[in-house]
Amino acid sequence: MLTAGTALLLTGPAALTGCSSSTLAPSRPDPLESPARRAEADAALAQAVGQTQAQANPALAASARALAADRMAHATALRAELRRARPGPPSTSTVPPPAGPAPAAPAPSAARTALAQAARAAQDEAAGLVVTLPGYRAALLASIAACCATHAALLS
Repeated sequence: MLTAGTALLLTGPAALTGCSSSTLAPSRPDPLESPARRAEADAALAQAVGQTQAQANPALAASARALAADRMAHATALRAELRRARPGPPSTSTVPPPAGPAPAAPAPSAARTALAQAARAAQDEAAGLVVTLPGYRAALLASIAACCATHAALLS
């Protein structure tokens, strides 16, 4: 018994080295990075549609602004989780402010379709990741998927 205890004592640190924090640091991209980027892009698209459709189609502009606000909230929550999971230098990914005057307003049906497709794509991506992630991360993505599904349904 003493020999077994000595062997464990001597091999324990070597065995535990595999569990050190440097080994646990993931070498591949975080699965939440893609949904965060998509949320930022969707927010920018929805902001642009909200601006360009304000005069031509106020109802669509209101829907676009609501989608932009929700997708920006998603991006913020995802970026916060990314920072929590992998502390390091601050991320530079943000939604760029609109540059100059708003572009010419596309046809309301094309803008509505683009927003609905973006919401569906975000819903599909988030739902696909839910089953691969633990606890809070899965719940966060499930909430995002549900929100995007609601927007997609309202825009369709």
